[in-house]
Amino acid sequence: MTLRTTTVASTCAALALAWVAGAQPALARWTFHDDTVGEKVTAPPGGTRAQTCAARLRAVSGYAHSIDVTGGEDPSAFQIPPQALTAVTYEVWKAPAGFHSFDGASRDAQGVFFEDPDGTRHSATLVAHVTTPPRRPLPTPEPSGGNRHVSGEFVFTTAPISAPLSGVAPGDALGLNPAQHDSWVNVTAMSCRLPVVASRVDVIPGSQPNVVHPENATELVPVRVFGSRRLHVGRIIAVHLGEAAPTTPPPAQQPSLRPHDVNGDGRADRLYYFRQGDTDIMCIDTHVTVTGQTNDHKRFQGGADITTAGCAG
Repeated sequence: MTLRTTTVASTCAALALAWVAGAQPALARWTFHDDTVGEKVTAPPGGTRAQTCAARLRAVSGYAHSIDVTGGEDPSAFQIPPQALTAVTYEVWKAPAGFHSFDGASRDAQGVFFEDPDGTRHSATLVAHVTTPPRRPLPTPEPSGGNRHVSGEFVFTTAPISAPLSGVAPGDALGLNPAQHDSWVNVTAMSCRLPVVASRVDVIPGSQPNVVHPENATELVPVRVFGSRRLHVGRIIAVHLGEAAPTTPPPAQQPSLRPHDVNGDGRADRLYYFRQGDTDIMCIDTHVTVTGQTNDHKRFQGGADITTAGCAG
């Protein structure tokens, strides 16, 4: 499941979206419904930014405005308009069985629905309705592109979103939608009751400083997950680098996928390959997060520093 994102961009840095203070960059980015209204979803421990707890969705709503920094405009001089300080009302809908994204959803007087080619209607279920507090000015405008020296959207005011969800189970597809907007943020519900195990991971094993090329969508990024007393790699049933699930490497590299003890601690370790274009690693990122789940009902999470290269601008 992915988040639909739109933003103004002129370089690779401007394509990157901002992160929540205190969170890893790859786990929270701004998503814009238009030029002004945006959100960033708070990833649960052991989950990606396209996931939320089945019991509650947490996010931030913000007001943005395009600032031409290269043309001499100063974000700190921008006069925040009254509408930037208002509350924002959101709905959260659950997709009917068999639908995994709200990209094809429609709305009429009866609610949100999906339609088969033969005209059969499948209704979504409203699981939350929340109005944020009035948005408050940020002490310093936050560049949505992560770079204060690049023209693009700057976020000026924010308010928290905390929506209790009713009738949502892990695996359900949800759509977050602000009032009077037709676009959606797609998220998947997960169980936040599972214990989260801290894991050791190695991005691009044997390489320092772990160079990743964000503009090369087809590049394969190898990641090794190390086994531990609490994490048995043979039990892993799902793993993500950022937003990406593993991909199958070329035949010559497939033997490396077999779990084996790399660091000599007596526990098997496992290598995965991820397609860079699916990871959501951006030019501004200096750290990536690996998350996953095991068949003995655990979540795991680990991180590693990276260096990006080949970025324009």
